[in-house]
Amino acid sequence: MKRRLIALLLLCSLVCVCWPAQAADREVLYNGMITRRYENSTTSVYKEMDKDGKVLKYMNPGSKIEIVAIYPDWVEIVYGSSTGFVLRNRIDVTETVDPANNPPYPVMEQHYYAVIDRQTEVKAEKGAESETLEILTPGAQVALEGVEDGWARLIYKRQYGYIDTRNLSEIYPVAGSVETADENTPISVFHSFFKDDPPRNNNLAVACAFISKVMQPGETMNFNDTVSPFSSANGYQLAGVLVDGELKKNYGGGSCQVSSTLWDSLMQLPGITVLLRKPHGDNAASYLPHGMDASSGTDNLNFIFRNDYDFPIRIDASTHDLCLFVAIYKETK
Repeated sequence: MKRRLIALLLLCSLVCVCWPAQAADREVLYNGMITRRYENSTTSVYKEMDKDGKVLKYMNPGSKIEIVAIYPDWVEIVYGSSTGFVLRNRIDVTETVDPANNPPYPVMEQHYYAVIDRQTEVKAEKGAESETLEILTPGAQVALEGVEDGWARLIYKRQYGYIDTRNLSEIYPVAGSVETADENTPISVFHSFFKDDPPRNNNLAVACAFISKVMQPGETMNFNDTVSPFSSANGYQLAGVLVDGELKKNYGGGSCQVSSTLWDSLMQLPGITVLLRKPHGDNAASYLPHGMDASSGTDNLNFIFRNDYDFPIRIDASTHDLCLFVAIYKETK
């Protein structure tokens, strides 16, 4: 009888977890509006994160929205007494409701990371039979948002990916605060995946090596100056790069992915001041969640930031397989 009671309680708890959350139960993180970039176009509010799914409402440019969650390609907004979903490229965020406790939009905080020590599949859904998005080999490092139902959740371009935690020997925490951090525990991490293009892959690795350094309090990093000159003598190869909207080949092609992944790691840290950052355009870079990129490589496109902490920070950036990983540490030596 006792076992039946326990089983019934567990079943009830699972049912409760599966019920859709009501808007009244959700904290509003950001106030925003439907973008005005498309003046003659309404924006769809979907019931689910599915562009082919049911549309709940069409909203006009400039309509105000309240955001309760952000995902790689979507935001969840208050819709009546419940919630709906809007594509991220259809919104303009105006303010963080509680800047003291919530990160600025579009930060997606990463709370753990893992070092792969055996061949590991990144799945599109929680389940061994789901689509395999990527195969990681020993040495790869990935940032993790969290763990649910025995699966570690990570960002894979503009969607989530999942790793069976049984394939991870250990999951390491990101320091909860700079006060509790040490030289072996990062204060932020982020990663991005890329396509297999040997010249471009080479350029990512070269740029990662250049930015991997210690920055003193008050020190500024100019990304272009740090990773340049973009030349064969500096280790770069010819690879695709956007120039005036056209894809051309230049030495150092792909370095924007390094500046973008670095920006995503730094944006999680309130002690870092961004002095210059420009996105790739309205649709942003496809290898990261929408709006989470920082272009670089020319006089007009650059990423510049300053360490405003009262301690040095150490940047560790590297590539392995088709994954670029950036970790920021509090330097204590």
